[in-house]
Amino acid sequence: MNKRREHTLKSYVKIFCIGILIGCICRLLDYFPADTVWSFSSIQTLFGFWIITNTVIVLLSSSNVCAGISSFLYMFGMTLSFYGLQAILGIFIPLFSGGFRTSLFVMYTVLSIPCGVAAFILYYWNKNNNISSILYSLPVGALVAETIAISLYFSKYHTFLFQLLMNSVGIGGFGILFYKRTKNKAIYVISLILSTLLCYFVLYHREVSMW
Repeated sequence: MNKRREHTLKSYVKIFCIGILIGCICRLLDYFPADTVWSFSSIQTLFGFWIITNTVIVLLSSSNVCAGISSFLYMFGMTLSFYGLQAILGIFIPLFSGGFRTSLFVMYTVLSIPCGVAAFILYYWNKNNNISSILYSLPVGALVAETIAISLYFSKYHTFLFQLLMNSVGIGGFGILFYKRTKNKAIYVISLILSTLLCYFVLYHREVSMW
């Protein structure tokens, strides 16, 4: 975590290229069937993967501006390569047929903007005050909420094991790291519980009840 991303063109080009690489990997994972225990082809369909990778970007950034721009470029690079590679592979492989999904590309490109804004805001956890204790809890709480939902889904349908393990590692790693960093541990714990409940009931409760 000591190597910080700087507010430079070179740094932004690197994170954009990383986003392109990750997008290609996610697209190629479509070769794996979706209805297996591990569900590798669905790694990018849940929030956990994006929360974990963007949280790492914020941790490695040198400023809030750097965090925001880096997060946007990372998400945009993934979106570009994810749909671009599909269009290219679709020429040769029926699995990827359908051409370039312009509407989805535009939608996820637009959604990259709030990701950048969120990263810009989350970087202020470095202020080391009571507000930072709340900010530290947000990505962890979102991960916990999704993990609860995935656990319930896994217990019934026996799939998404990879996402369940990935989220669990993220919760353990970020949860411990942020607990050690936070100035007010009581506020951090309370905010973690509240953010977990909020994310769960806003994003997952309806879907879980339908299962």
